[in-house]
Amino acid sequence: MNRRTSHRVAFAVRFALALAVVATTMAVACPQPESQEPLPVDPGTETKSDARVAFESRTVTGLYFNDGGTITYSEESFQQAVNHNRKNFRIQSDDQERYFNLNFTDRIPQKTGDEAVAKITYRNGTDGETVVIVKFKAVIVKNEKLWLWNELQQLGAIIPAF
Repeated sequence: MNRRTSHRVAFAVRFALALAVVATTMAVACPQPESQEPLPVDPGTETKSDARVAFESRTVTGLYFNDGGTITYSEESFQQAVNHNRKNFRIQSDDQERYFNLNFTDRIPQKTGDEAVAKITYRNGTDGETVVIVKFKAVIVKNEKLWLWNELQQLGAIIPAF
């Protein structure tokens, strides 16, 4: 190999190395595409429906429906009973035309965030008796009361903590 050819080969090798270094540096320096994975939801920022916000502003013991109807306790015309052993709470009007009976099927919620399944039986005036089984979440626990809410049915109950 003559001297001129060796200089050309050396130049080509150095040039190729320089290009490789520049290309690698540029590739590393380029911003990476944003991840397509969704960000996790911050548990401290739970979005509440308008119905839940309205329900949480209530304070009277009773059953609150998504259409605005209620069966609420009034000391003058209602009776209420709690049976801890049977996991049962009931209010009823003195004439028994309106009542709300809640029976937990497994456990009684004790703190905010607890969930429990309950069988609800109610009658609101002249309508017939209605029975629903609903999974409630305790959204507020204060003043010896539980605020129980089901978002799907937008159904809430305020009962004594027992």
